[in-house]
Amino acid sequence: MFTGWSAAGLHGIQFAEGHPPEIWLPSQRRRRDVIIRTGRLPADDIEDVLGRHATSAVRTAFDLGRHEYRDQAIAAIEQCVRPNEFGIAATTVEEIEAYIRDHPGLHNTAAVRRELTEVVPGAQSPWETFTRLVVHRAGFVMFETQCPIPGTALHTDLGSAGHRIAIEYEGDYHRGSDQHKRDIARWNRITGDGWTLILVSSTMLTNPPARATFVARIERELRVRGWAGPAPSTPELHLYSETWTNTHEVVAVSA
Repeated sequence: MFTGWSAAGLHGIQFAEGHPPEIWLPSQRRRRDVIIRTGRLPADDIEDVLGRHATSAVRTAFDLGRHEYRDQAIAAIEQCVRPNEFGIAATTVEEIEAYIRDHPGLHNTAAVRRELTEVVPGAQSPWETFTRLVVHRAGFVMFETQCPIPGTALHTDLGSAGHRIAIEYEGDYHRGSDQHKRDIARWNRITGDGWTLILVSSTMLTNPPARATFVARIERELRVRGWAGPAPSTPELHLYSETWTNTHEVVAVSA
């Protein structure tokens, strides 16, 4: 039975690649580089997905929420509830909440409940989730995911339409020559319409002094545009590592 990120990949959830195989067995085994989970697994939690037995989409999201590390768990859930190109998500926040109500007593449910309070569907990558968490935790909740730029067909990773500020995460993918050219064209259109653009990288998010500078830059741009809110805090970002992929050698745990 595939579970965790292995099940997520079968359900078409993005960023499932790069994780070690994860399976459920009725009794514990030890296999190098394979995560093995055991325990009771209700029949309703099992589906046939692409000809393979896997946990249902909602159970998969719930499991990722309770097994991934803190903010990475939030990012994992956001990928599970992210609509695909056809506007269809593997599951929803409401379905996960209903699953929790209908399955009391499961291990680490409290963590998933906490994570759901910060889940905002819309992030197109885990690092966009981490960017939003830093921005919102600093107190800048006016920034929306996939914010449309008026008068264009463009969206920005995070944006405040009222203050005309766009925040874009700049990852390695964006540094490829073709993608970078497309990004430059997008950024010029955004700034040409009177918006200011703030770029952020993984280093700026994970390094505390750089994160403080990032938050201060957002505050400065907001103040220039008339924002009179309270001074922001520099929030924590809780990641297992700076990469999205966790590394495991041998794992055997109870579900």
